[in-house]
Amino acid sequence: MLTLARSQGAITADELTKKLPMMQWLAHVAHAMLFRVLLAKHQNESFVRLTVREIEFLRLASEGKTAGEISETMGVTERTANFHIANAMEKLGATNKTHAVALAVRLGLLD
Repeated sequence: MLTLARSQGAITADELTKKLPMMQWLAHVAHAMLFRVLLAKHQNESFVRLTVREIEFLRLASEGKTAGEISETMGVTERTANFHIANAMEKLGATNKTHAVALAVRLGLLD
Protein backbone atom coordinates (compact mmCIF):
# COMPACT_ATOMS: atom_id res chain seq x y z
CA MET A 1 0.00 0.00 0.00
CA LEU A 2 1.26 3.46 -0.87
CA THR A 3 -0.32 6.62 0.51
CA LEU A 4 0.01 9.86 -1.41
CA ALA A 5 -0.69 13.31 0.04
CA ARG A 6 -0.60 16.89 -1.14
CA SER A 7 -0.80 20.29 0.49
CA GLN A 8 -3.70 21.54 -1.67
CA GLY A 9 -7.39 20.74 -1.18
CA ALA A 10 -9.04 17.37 -1.68
CA ILE A 11 -8.72 15.66 -5.05
CA THR A 12 -11.77 15.72 -7.29
CA ALA A 13 -13.22 12.60 -8.91
CA ASP A 14 -12.21 13.87 -12.37
CA GLU A 15 -8.66 14.60 -11.23
CA LEU A 16 -8.43 11.18 -9.59
CA THR A 17 -9.55 9.50 -12.82
CA LYS A 18 -6.88 11.37 -14.79
CA LYS A 19 -4.07 10.69 -12.31
CA LEU A 20 -4.96 7.12 -11.34
CA PRO A 21 -2.73 5.39 -13.97
CA MET A 22 0.31 7.40 -12.85
CA MET A 23 -0.41 6.71 -9.17
CA GLN A 24 -0.76 2.98 -9.88
CA TRP A 25 2.53 3.01 -11.79
CA LEU A 26 4.22 4.85 -8.90
CA ALA A 27 2.88 2.33 -6.37
CA HIS A 28 4.11 -0.55 -8.55
CA VAL A 29 7.62 0.93 -8.92
CA ALA A 30 7.85 1.72 -5.19
CA HIS A 31 6.77 -1.82 -4.33
CA ALA A 32 9.25 -3.39 -6.76
CA MET A 33 12.18 -1.34 -5.46
CA LEU A 34 11.30 -1.96 -1.81
CA PHE A 35 11.04 -5.67 -2.55
CA ARG A 36 14.53 -5.69 -4.11
CA VAL A 37 16.05 -3.84 -1.16
CA LEU A 38 14.41 -6.10 1.42
CA LEU A 39 15.28 -9.25 -0.53
CA ALA A 40 18.95 -8.24 -0.76
CA LYS A 41 19.01 -7.46 2.96
CA HIS A 42 17.31 -10.76 3.79
CA GLN A 43 19.73 -12.74 1.62
CA ASN A 44 22.62 -10.94 3.23
CA GLU A 45 21.48 -11.72 6.75
CA SER A 46 19.72 -15.06 6.44
CA PHE A 47 21.21 -17.20 3.75
CA VAL A 48 24.95 -16.59 3.95
CA ARG A 49 26.50 -16.92 7.37
CA LEU A 50 30.27 -16.73 7.20
CA THR A 51 32.36 -16.89 10.34
CA VAL A 52 34.58 -13.96 11.27
CA ARG A 53 37.56 -16.12 10.35
CA GLU A 54 36.17 -16.98 6.90
CA ILE A 55 35.55 -13.29 6.25
CA GLU A 56 39.12 -12.44 7.31
CA PHE A 57 40.55 -15.02 4.92
CA LEU A 58 38.32 -13.90 2.04
CA ARG A 59 39.25 -10.27 2.69
CA LEU A 60 42.94 -11.18 2.33
CA ALA A 61 42.15 -13.18 -0.80
CA SER A 62 40.35 -10.12 -2.18
CA GLU A 63 43.67 -8.27 -1.87
CA GLY A 64 45.21 -10.81 -4.26
CA LYS A 65 47.06 -12.82 -1.63
CA THR A 66 47.72 -16.51 -2.25
CA ALA A 67 46.88 -19.18 0.33
CA GLY A 68 50.56 -19.23 1.30
CA GLU A 69 50.64 -15.48 1.85
CA ILE A 70 47.36 -15.60 3.77
CA SER A 71 48.73 -18.36 6.01
CA GLU A 72 51.82 -16.27 6.81
CA THR A 73 49.71 -13.19 7.55
CA MET A 74 47.29 -15.10 9.77
CA GLY A 75 49.93 -17.27 11.45
CA VAL A 76 48.39 -20.57 10.36
CA THR A 77 49.34 -23.35 7.98
CA GLU A 78 48.49 -23.12 4.30
CA ARG A 79 46.16 -26.08 4.82
CA THR A 80 44.22 -24.10 7.44
CA ALA A 81 43.99 -21.09 5.12
CA ASN A 82 42.62 -23.32 2.37
CA PHE A 83 40.21 -24.90 4.86
CA HIS A 84 38.63 -21.55 5.78
CA ILE A 85 38.48 -20.43 2.16
CA ALA A 86 36.90 -23.75 1.11
CA ASN A 87 34.26 -23.40 3.85
CA ALA A 88 33.42 -19.90 2.65
CA MET A 89 33.26 -21.14 -0.95
CA GLU A 90 30.81 -23.87 0.02
CA LYS A 91 28.57 -21.51 1.99
CA LEU A 92 28.54 -18.99 -0.87
CA GLY A 93 28.03 -21.64 -3.54
CA ALA A 94 31.20 -20.51 -5.28
CA THR A 95 33.15 -22.59 -7.77
CA ASN A 96 36.56 -21.17 -6.85
CA LYS A 97 38.28 -18.63 -4.59
CA THR A 98 37.87 -15.76 -7.05
CA HIS A 99 34.17 -16.51 -7.39
CA ALA A 100 33.82 -16.62 -3.58
CA VAL A 101 35.48 -13.21 -3.25
CA ALA A 102 33.24 -11.74 -5.97
CA LEU A 103 30.10 -13.10 -4.29
CA ALA A 104 31.20 -11.89 -0.87
CA VAL A 105 31.87 -8.41 -2.24
CA ARG A 106 28.50 -8.34 -4.04
CA LEU A 107 26.71 -9.35 -0.83
CA GLY A 108 28.58 -6.71 1.17
CA LEU A 109 30.23 -9.28 3.42
CA LEU A 110 33.72 -7.79 3.11
CA ASP A 111 32.77 -4.19 3.96
